[in-house]
Amino acid sequence: MNHRDFFISPLGRFRIFADPVIMSRSKIAWIIAGAILLFLLTLFLVRDAILGWGIQKASDKIRSRYKAELKVGAYEMSGLRTISLANLILVPEGGDTLINVHAVRCKLSWSGLIRMRPQFGFIELDTATISLVKKDSSDNFRFLLAKKSEAADTADSKVPSTIGYEERIGGILDLVFDWFGTEISVNRFSIRYTRGKVVEELLIPQLFLEAGQFKSSMVTTSGEGVSLWLAHGEFDTQNRKMQVSIGRSSEKAMALPFLDLLDGLKVSLDSVRFQLAETEGVHALNWTSSLELYGFMTRHWRLSEEEIHVPTVRLTMNGYADADSTGLLPGSRCQVGTVPLNLGLDVSRKPERRIRSRADFNLANAGDLFGSLPSGMFRSVRGIKARGGLRFEFMADVPLDRPEALQLECGMKPAGFRIDSYGAENFSRISQPFTFLAMDGERPVRSFSVGPDNPLFIPLEQISPSLRNAVLICEDPSFFQHAGFVAESFRESMATNLKQRRFARGGSTISMQLVKNVFLSRNKSISRKLEEIMIVWLMERSRLVSKERMFEVYLNIIEWGPNVYGIGEASRFYFDKSPAQLTLEESIFLASIVPSPKAFRYRFGSDGQLKPYLGGFYKQVAGRMVRKEMIPQELADGIQPSIRLSGPAALLVQPVDSIPVDSAAWLPELPVQN
Repeated sequence: MNHRDFFISPLGRFRIFADPVIMSRSKIAWIIAGAILLFLLTLFLVRDAILGWGIQKASDKIRSRYKAELKVGAYEMSGLRTISLANLILVPEGGDTLINVHAVRCKLSWSGLIRMRPQFGFIELDTATISLVKKDSSDNFRFLLAKKSEAADTADSKVPSTIGYEERIGGILDLVFDWFGTEISVNRFSIRYTRGKVVEELLIPQLFLEAGQFKSSMVTTSGEGVSLWLAHGEFDTQNRKMQVSIGRSSEKAMALPFLDLLDGLKVSLDSVRFQLAETEGVHALNWTSSLELYGFMTRHWRLSEEEIHVPTVRLTMNGYADADSTGLLPGSRCQVGTVPLNLGLDVSRKPERRIRSRADFNLANAGDLFGSLPSGMFRSVRGIKARGGLRFEFMADVPLDRPEALQLECGMKPAGFRIDSYGAENFSRISQPFTFLAMDGERPVRSFSVGPDNPLFIPLEQISPSLRNAVLICEDPSFFQHAGFVAESFRESMATNLKQRRFARGGSTISMQLVKNVFLSRNKSISRKLEEIMIVWLMERSRLVSKERMFEVYLNIIEWGPNVYGIGEASRFYFDKSPAQLTLEESIFLASIVPSPKAFRYRFGSDGQLKPYLGGFYKQVAGRMVRKEMIPQELADGIQPSIRLSGPAALLVQPVDSIPVDSAAWLPELPVQN
């Protein structure tokens, strides 16, 4: 036979010459198709066994890693893609049941199977509960946060991550759109948190997601009561867009559940709207998103003493991600009331780990700023009527591995700014005699007059120049030159705190300390600090009080020892003399105890004299005074930590056996010189 074979078509006599190569490929195709069919048939016959094997593997992994038991009462596969589970529970060792699912049915999509990434065509969930139980010394959920062994963590930490930012963020977006591209039906799903008699819960009676349309009702229960919510949204998985709205349908706003776990955080709101869409751009991944909060309220002791109420908050974020950087692009902003704050952020890991952040606003009407302040914050400046313009600018460049190289720029520039009337507080009142309430933390101690009617009030010119200069050198060397703030001190404080990973150093000027003591409470909240900064800016920029009067008030009200307030009391308490008679050595000692006045006794030995380690501090202060031309060099050369307590303080100096080891930690960190 010829090397070419031929076939006769039943429709007519014609010859199709078949190449042996084509015949070979055809046979291979049939073999592959047969193998696939055989594999699918085998898979179909043993599908329940495979599902059982998978459940057992998952159970073994959970048991070994988390010491918890995963149990499934019944399971079944219909066809090759539909999985049904019943009576699924997860119980940690020795704890209460964490997860209890009556029934769940899901169908794997072909596209997900082909891509080897599980994706569901639909999910049906019937009666599922996640129960978080907290007892006095145990709970049933913290095991989920268990880390790998310390050795594994150490080994992993030595290997830098090769996953790019766009892969991480893109993976999250893929997961979101995969899930919301699924048909979902939920009948009664709840997350419940129980702590003693406190029970908080999020209950979803019903939820439907079909053809990209999302609808659900929700019930939240917190310690304040019950709130009813309606939620709806749209998910366009093809164009990678989504929007969700959640609104409260009950009359009264109650605190949201679970947030109390975060050290007593309380949050409530009327409604929230969220939108997100992937966009085209020059970066590997680009997106835009917006978040709108209406009737927002929050309370936390770190934020404010009072509840903070904000009628409307709008946040717009134009984000980007590349392999080694991510952040916010121009057009990103946060608007509270009528004040739009423009935002910028860049987080990079190459060539070094670095965070750059920016924020600014430019107001033609300064009154917009004071009218947009949230209630529960800025109590003393609320109600101020002002005119003119204000421009605020902030920039921080933080090399995370080199905090000492941190760069910081911050300032608010007025343009014809003027205060027409004050709000709750008249900040210029300290120009005249006033009554001061001394506080020990949040506890009132006593009140006294800051003026001539108080015999222990000492006018500035009657205070020893040595004491005035020593306090300036130790607390705020450029007080008479700056406008309330020293940017370099803030920068160095931020760098120190980042390096030590704790709040180790502040950057307060004398102006800021004065405002804190006279006008504000002593709580260490973010709200109080922001209010302090705003009051200082108003006082300094508007020249409400002279620098000399501010310094005079400061020296006459600050704490100098146990129940000792003002330099008039301090000079009598320590040296039984008037402030005008204080020597240079005595003045440096008094300046050194301003940051920790109650700890003055630890600076003394059993002989009643200052400890030798203070010699270095004395030399440093004296040297700075020489450079500022406050004292001559020969006086500084002879300075020694030598004083004699002759007032009531001498009776309080502790015996040597109860005094801690000598340490410069008792000394104030001298501020940055300008």
